[in-house]
Amino acid sequence: MKHKHWTTICLLTIGVLLFGGANVDADGHKAKEFKVAMLLPASISDAGWNALAYDGLKGIEKELGAKISHVESRTPADQEEHFRAYALDGYHLIFGHGYEYQDAAKAVAQDFPETVFITSSGGTIMDNVSPIIFRLEQASYLLGVISGMMTKTDKIGIIGGQNIPSVNSTFMAFEGGVKSVNRGAEVRRAYVGDWENIGKAKELALAQIQEGIDFIFHNADAAGRGVFDAVEKEQANGKFVWTFGSNRDQSEVSPTTVLANAVITPGAFVQIARHVKEGTFEPKSYVFTMASDGAISMNYNPALKAQVPAEVQAKVEEVKKAILAGNVEVPQIDFEGDE
Repeated sequence: MKHKHWTTICLLTIGVLLFGGANVDADGHKAKEFKVAMLLPASISDAGWNALAYDGLKGIEKELGAKISHVESRTPADQEEHFRAYALDGYHLIFGHGYEYQDAAKAVAQDFPETVFITSSGGTIMDNVSPIIFRLEQASYLLGVISGMMTKTDKIGIIGGQNIPSVNSTFMAFEGGVKSVNRGAEVRRAYVGDWENIGKAKELALAQIQEGIDFIFHNADAAGRGVFDAVEKEQANGKFVWTFGSNRDQSEVSPTTVLANAVITPGAFVQIARHVKEGTFEPKSYVFTMASDGAISMNYNPALKAQVPAEVQAKVEEVKKAILAGNVEVPQIDFEGDE
């Protein structure tokens, strides 16, 4: 018996050495490495939409021990090529971070039924394709409440990257928040036309400020830097004008102009990846809101919170509680079935 006992110990030790301490299954085979990739429409240095997704990817690496990879994938041809390349390389989960990745995901997914394809926004659902929908609307609504109560001109601006449903839904919610506390306020929209033209965004923001706008909410990714630049310039000239951050906490991007932020947290990506890794993924819309384990939040810029009057902060907290209790309906676009 002793001989058999020591033989077993030796075999287990050799197994650990051979596999480098990796997980092994019941038959002694090395466990498959969980691989997650992400296609992004622009650079992760944008401090916004792409940076938040990369934060999520790094969270998946840290919390689930996944091997991760990402690539900038801008054109429809690139998107399909990159989806296919990652699937051929054995990636279990591939995110296409944007509404625009739906067609490429549909085209490739049918050839790789064992791979899960997730698009950020949209309504495309297949056996192995689902959208992850970040309902930033509730947090955006609260930003609207702040600007609606604090504006001195009753003129508020919105600047988007492209005119697409996911962006317009946040704008609809923001305007709803404004109107809920200030019926007479005017909300004006403008679009850059892409996600990276900082100069065009700055031009649009300056034009809005010249029209009397004193709050600007952007959802323009890297181009949003142009909005911050414009407001920083006008603040230096003594004007009362403020901005808000979107998708990611942008307080440090423009510390003198960003009063508060509507934020998507990395935890949302980790939750999806955990479903795939544990085999509990189902083809459906994965919707995240302020009530979804903190996946969406509204926060103040700590350096500027004192600039928001106490009565405004109190109103925001009151509305937030009402939203979470289901007593306030935030206006938004219904993505269900939207392909």
